[in-house]
Amino acid sequence: MISSGFSFSDGEQVLVSVQKPIGIVLEQELSMGPISVVKVDPSGSAAGAGVKEGDVLLAVQNASVQNADLEKVLAFIGNAPRVVNLRFFRSS
Repeated sequence: MISSGFSFSDGEQVLVSVQKPIGIVLEQELSMGPISVVKVDPSGSAAGAGVKEGDVLLAVQNASVQNADLEKVLAFIGNAPRVVNLRFFRSS
């Protein structure tokens, strides 16, 4: 079995590798605006990797999702392999 999650942080950016189901709810307030984590399932792999509410999604599978439509990002995540690499911005 693959572990539930891995994370690396350089202070502002957090890189996680998580197994599906990821266990987060993403929201985009403005069309093509930042995509934020609004809920983390405590039993999901994202929680195990340290993803927090308020984190802003920057990349999926090393592809930038800044200025991308949420529906397209969700489809991209859905079509990704079982283990998904996500990069987030976290303000202090």
